[in-house]
Amino acid sequence: MTPDGKTFDPETVTDKQLVQYEQAIDRGLTEADALRLAEHEYNGFQANAIIAAALNPAVGEDVLDALATPKYTAAQMTAIAKIAIRGGDFARFLDPQMDARRMEAAYLVVAHGGSDLPVERLSRSQLLTINNILLQGHVPYETVRAIAKPAFTPESMEVIAAAMENACHDPYTGENSMTKAQVARIMNPDYKPGQQIALLTAMRGQSPVADLSDADFAELFPASLSAEQMSACAYAVNRCGYNAPLLMMTMQVCAGMNAQQLMSVFDATAAELSDANMAKVSTILMYTPALTSQQMRYLLAEAKDGTPLSALESMKEHLLAQAEPEKAQVTETGVKSESRDMASGKEALAERAGLDGTPKINQNKEME
Repeated sequence: MTPDGKTFDPETVTDKQLVQYEQAIDRGLTEADALRLAEHEYNGFQANAIIAAALNPAVGEDVLDALATPKYTAAQMTAIAKIAIRGGDFARFLDPQMDARRMEAAYLVVAHGGSDLPVERLSRSQLLTINNILLQGHVPYETVRAIAKPAFTPESMEVIAAAMENACHDPYTGENSMTKAQVARIMNPDYKPGQQIALLTAMRGQSPVADLSDADFAELFPASLSAEQMSACAYAVNRCGYNAPLLMMTMQVCAGMNAQQLMSVFDATAAELSDANMAKVSTILMYTPALTSQQMRYLLAEAKDGTPLSALESMKEHLLAQAEPEKAQVTETGVKSESRDMASGKEALAERAGLDGTPKINQNKEME
């Protein structure tokens, strides 16, 4: 606030300050308010923002004292004034590192019930997401408090909020599709939205994945896995009968495989549980990550049809041998010849099978 008795001295100000002071007087400001423009150097936009704030009777002296400083842009000055006019605690939003739109978004969160949230540390997009969640009112406040952190992306916040809403009430079934404790499992800031969605899908309907202990869940679904790999692991538990120790052991062996390769391994292992002969192809697939998922499916189909282990091994070697020429052909023509390679390997194997006494393989057998 300008000290009582202080008067304007045109000899002590710059030409710009003199012009801004005169403009303020011409627009109806008192001399005390106009003197604020002579205390610092402002650009035209900042000076107009200060004048506009001073002309508004809802803006008190304390607000003018706070915003009338060159460290704020004109937009920030206006935002501070607006927050004060709306009755907000403007002093909370005086960080010059917050741009004007972020100040206003932070104010909205506080005004809509998030007064204890760390709004100063959130981005504008995060603040707007939290504000929407608060306005909808479908999510427990403890969940809002848990996700209102810089580590969560706005997309992750939305996924968690939607999941928690369904945990409270599923509009499709009329029942809770999962518990709040299960939703809490995806509240790992290291998870990306795609990973969270994959895990939520896996837990729906009180599935075996949903029944995993928190410790097993965290170990089986680390953030280092892609969303597709997480879906594959969930498939192993929900559809292939895997328990936590078996899946952990398999993933240690198959750590470098993509999701489709993992699905082939899981299918082979699941078949092994009911057919001891499938242990052959299961072992081959687990320890041969160089095979593509289509090649793995091919060997799996052969094993299901009773192809001997020696023949499966020969097929595997032939497919691996074709891998480099296949890559070269893709580079040159852009056409993948995996199916043709497998067919030619089967023909070659049939000839060898006739020589070593192994029953000939039906060359017209279709691949799955």
